[in-house]
Amino acid sequence: MGLLLLVPLLLLPGSYGLPFYNGFYYSNSANDQNPGNGHGKDLLNGVKLVVETPEETLFTYQGASVILPCRYRYEPALVSPRRVRIKWWKLSENGAPEKDVLVAIGLRHRSFGDYQGRVHLRQDKEHDVSLEIQDLRLEDYGRYRCEVIDGLEDESGLVELELRGWGCVSSHLSHMLGRQFRDRRR
Repeated sequence: MGLLLLVPLLLLPGSYGLPFYNGFYYSNSANDQNPGNGHGKDLLNGVKLVVETPEETLFTYQGASVILPCRYRYEPALVSPRRVRIKWWKLSENGAPEKDVLVAIGLRHRSFGDYQGRVHLRQDKEHDVSLEIQDLRLEDYGRYRCEVIDGLEDESGLVELELRGWGCVSSHLSHMLGRQFRDRRR
């Protein structure tokens, strides 16, 4: 039975000489007209997905709300919109595991862990997938990744968040002093 299915597959036009992986034929170009370069090009239609985040660090205060900017676009621009998946996560520090913050497809989203009820996507404008975090906590500072996934293509950008102010300093100091005293008692 397996041989009978394989023979018609081999006779499909255009499949000769193409590598076959995971049930798909792969080509180095779309209709042999637009060679891919491996730098984010979608080989099926020659469209590049670009994600934009700020290069500078964002500063805010404990207890405040902040928007982590993230936008995406296509080069060249698309005529019809595509359904993309958005994923935000906080990058690890000192070998700690990364933390999922939010995933979304269209208007549906899911937030995780300590972020539940405090985060949502700002989808006010087309291609805007900025993350709003409310009631900022000391542990919210750090680097966040915004990833846009369109089919087999994905691109991402980083946003760095730092907390400032006396509330942050005193919370951080009391946390550090508390840990010092706990360590001395052992």
